[in-house]
Amino acid sequence: MPYDEPNRGQVHFSPRAGWMNDPNGLLHYRGTYHFYFQHAPDSLVWDTMHWGHATSPDLVHWTQQPNALDPAIHPGDLWSGGGVVDLGNTSGLKDGDEDPIVVFSGTQGVRMFYSLDGGFTFTPYDEGRVIAQPSGHESRDPKVVWHEPTASWAMVVWSSDADGNGVDVFVSPDLRTWERTGRYAAGWFFECPDFTPMQLDGETVWVLRDARGSYVVGDFDGRTFSTTWTEPQTITRNPGPAAGDYYAAQSFDNTPDGRVVTMAWQGRNKGSVWTGNASFPVEQELVTIPDGPRIISRPVEEIRTLRSESQTWPEATFGPGRHVLGSGRTFELEIAGASRPCTLRLRGYYDVPVAPDETLRLLVDRGQLAIFSGLAYTCLNVDFDSEAVGDEIELATDGPLRINSLSLHQLRP
Repeated sequence: MPYDEPNRGQVHFSPRAGWMNDPNGLLHYRGTYHFYFQHAPDSLVWDTMHWGHATSPDLVHWTQQPNALDPAIHPGDLWSGGGVVDLGNTSGLKDGDEDPIVVFSGTQGVRMFYSLDGGFTFTPYDEGRVIAQPSGHESRDPKVVWHEPTASWAMVVWSSDADGNGVDVFVSPDLRTWERTGRYAAGWFFECPDFTPMQLDGETVWVLRDARGSYVVGDFDGRTFSTTWTEPQTITRNPGPAAGDYYAAQSFDNTPDGRVVTMAWQGRNKGSVWTGNASFPVEQELVTIPDGPRIISRPVEEIRTLRSESQTWPEATFGPGRHVLGSGRTFELEIAGASRPCTLRLRGYYDVPVAPDETLRLLVDRGQLAIFSGLAYTCLNVDFDSEAVGDEIELATDGPLRINSLSLHQLRP
């Protein structure tokens, strides 16, 4: 397969062939991360949806598996949804050594599918009948999460109702029987909800976000979500739209260390036999600033296992002009403490400005660019090869420049 195409990401997952879009049912189980995704295996454009499947021991090395959900076998529209590991067998479905892995999908009503072989094959529950019915005339994208204080499951489902966009909230003791307990309505909220407990100053709060990466922080008592926020914040500097640079991010269930790790769909990258890729997984946490809680993102620490060689410039000085730092197509670049504004030019084409005293971290792949700076996270598809004049990485400055630290790490595929 052409994984060596010029714009095929080397550290960003993309399917061997066919179309991919939203991440689905992300979870960790017994040492393996499972990444399910919207997939049209025989098309380069959106088509009849399957759930594709890839696995990883470490979030950075992925192996594509056979499709997990297939419309020839699994009823309903197999659109976006969530998944959980039923460690307590609340569903009563366990039969053997493996814990049930349960995923949810369906438009105009939620359907449930369960796996008893560690997340590789799935059986429709109750022959695929609808187990939860949102109130709206249009609904999709169920996301399920465990609520520890009430020892119950919570599910949010995007819907469009008389009050506009929002999510219906359901609760269940067993993943099979669901009670609708409320609704959060907001005009800005569109598709693919993610609902995540996160720590903030030693307390548990709940983050509700939509497909475009807009989010609010609030409280969830096991039945109702509430927030004092009147307007959302955004995860990235470039939110939405669908098929854009960043869409439909979802958090992993059952991470072994409690990290909040998310991956999104990047829709503007394609090649001869594939369309779309996943963003590099990022760890997210909440921090408090004067304006309130905010989400900060950074690449998962496992990226360090991909570093093949590194160059460092501790307390470096540069004269005016352009300076070649090295070359590469897939690399990580970190810079901190610049004494004056300067510019990083990537592969002779793409310029990233660096502000004085800013700490900046770049993840550059063949068709992807992620920029991390403090609270700011920018996630892009960049077609470097359509414009590039080479693979050089340069630093440009208009005057004498001192930098506290500068590192360039080449990354293995």
